[in-house]
Amino acid sequence: MRIAIADDHEIFRMGFKALLQALDDIEVAGEYSDGNELLSALKDTDFDLIVVDQSMPGCTGLDVLRALRKAKKSTKVIMLTAGATGSILKEAMSLGASAIVSKRGSGEDLVLALEAVRGGNTFVSPEYLQVIKKKNLLDELTNREMQILLLIVEGNSTKSISEQLNVSYKTVDTHRTSMMGKLDVHSIGELMLFARASGLMLEL
Repeated sequence: MRIAIADDHEIFRMGFKALLQALDDIEVAGEYSDGNELLSALKDTDFDLIVVDQSMPGCTGLDVLRALRKAKKSTKVIMLTAGATGSILKEAMSLGASAIVSKRGSGEDLVLALEAVRGGNTFVSPEYLQVIKKKNLLDELTNREMQILLLIVEGNSTKSISEQLNVSYKTVDTHRTSMMGKLDVHSIGELMLFARASGLMLEL
């Protein structure tokens, strides 16, 4: 099975690559730091499976799924996420994701997801099963607002976010204001507390 990995965090790519290469009949045939690199490669290269991060700047996991559907490609997709709303998770499944795996969990979930995909089945990390069923304030956020929220949680400034997403400072500020209004938080401190309570922050 030829697999491609797309994640903007090198340490995650290295870990996933090592985990997958230790399995039988697996070849990590492509490694990409963002979704646009992956989509460019897919014009000339076919993979059996793509392991893709949802929250990459510029081109998210959902964007990759949409592009695959538009191109009518049958490539299987395992989407990784450190935190996502029910609406994002549901959309990923509706767009054809074979599995959704939490980046907060152990490598076992990725192995289980791979086994499920090989068997023609689907897989969702246990912590996201309830998220998919449950409606909460995060479901009110747009994909861009959720992306900005996750970047703020990672410690990025508004300037840094604007550079990573290739949008203006004012655009980021507008999305951030809208996002904080929907979540009913009034400072970055309150936002970080909300993110921790919602399970969006990786354990240190």
